Amino acid sequence: MVNRGDSFHDCWANIGTLIQMKDSIQSAIAPRAFNCGYIEAAHRRVEEMRTSPAHALEPPTLLELEQALGGKVKKCELWTTNWRNRVYRVELASGGAALAKQVVRGTDAMVQYQYDQLGVLARLQIRGLRVPKALALLRAKRVCVMEFARGKTIQALVWDRTNEDDMILACGLAGKILAQIQIAQTEEICPMPVEALARDLAAAPWHISSREQTILESALESLAGAKVRIGHVYYDYKPANLLFENDQLSLVDPPDVLRQGVLLWDFSCFRSSMRRHLWRFCLRRPFDRRRAMIKEAIALFQHSYLASFDKLCPEPALFAAAATLFELQRTAVLLTMQRGKVNLARRKMPISRDGSLGNPLANRITLLYLETEKRWLFPQLARELP
Repeated sequence: MVNRGDSFHDCWANIGTLIQMKDSIQSAIAPRAFNCGYIEAAHRRVEEMRTSPAHALEPPTLLELEQALGGKVKKCELWTTNWRNRVYRVELASGGAALAKQVVRGTDAMVQYQYDQLGVLARLQIRGLRVPKALALLRAKRVCVMEFARGKTIQALVWDRTNEDDMILACGLAGKILAQIQIAQTEEICPMPVEALARDLAAAPWHISSREQTILESALESLAGAKVRIGHVYYDYKPANLLFENDQLSLVDPPDVLRQGVLLWDFSCFRSSMRRHLWRFCLRRPFDRRRAMIKEAIALFQHSYLASFDKLCPEPALFAAAATLFELQRTAVLLTMQRGKVNLARRKMPISRDGSLGNPLANRITLLYLETEKRWLFPQLARELP
């Protein structure tokens, strides 16, 4: 086995040599840097969890909400929380509901960006997509108030026996919507930024074999000339953030920072999330016929996504390998975060004492899932290389 400190920096050196040996590949490398440093960003988030105290932000008061919304508010209750955010359900006197998201660890700019992105996504006017309306911004409390999105998440539909067809319909719609978002937000089409990807993968907190290192080198070399769409990455386009109701999807948890990178990341994010839900389902219910339905839903997501483009980027011969490479990067991001949470809980750091990092046992189990996924992705990537 090879450790992170040696193998990936050596891997990066080897990749650079391989690319330089081929003039045609070298000339195809993207001329400028893109935001592909998601693993490094995850390391920074873990360090932030370790060192940065939560800002002493008080919850929004009913009076503050009423002044911001311009109407009476009956109740504001904490709905869910994690290490970065608190989410409140707001009951309005008119009978409606709203959702208030408070950024506990973050910046004023993040809250403003989320608020603005709700409007940006709504103005795309994509059929089947419903974006919660931005209602108010409480800057002093770092709170973004939006319409309450109704429906069940696609993640919940995986386990829902009462509406079995909804999961398949929702995944098909998710593929179409993602493609339309990306078509609208494509800024340029250019070669895959393999150098930036290699640098980020060098930060992955894993151990790989020499065989896996060779696969990674081959993938980056093969994809150096692949054309990809560049634009604003949603980043968390996943089943937990898509609510299905009445043949529409509500997209929640908008981006909090601008990430200009390869748009294929969002496809890989959704597909890899659904695969993990499938694996969990198979472990808990190994003889349930819904396993086949989940696989069908994943396939329909991919089919509806691909069918929405007149010209596919990357080209069909390279698409599968490129998507899997981004799934590998996504898995490394999640591994970084989960290892950080487990280590912080083990060391009994202050952030772990209020439960905002989630259930410690669940975090350790998720870590095992991610390690298994990493081992599965490398041979999968090898099979998909041209």
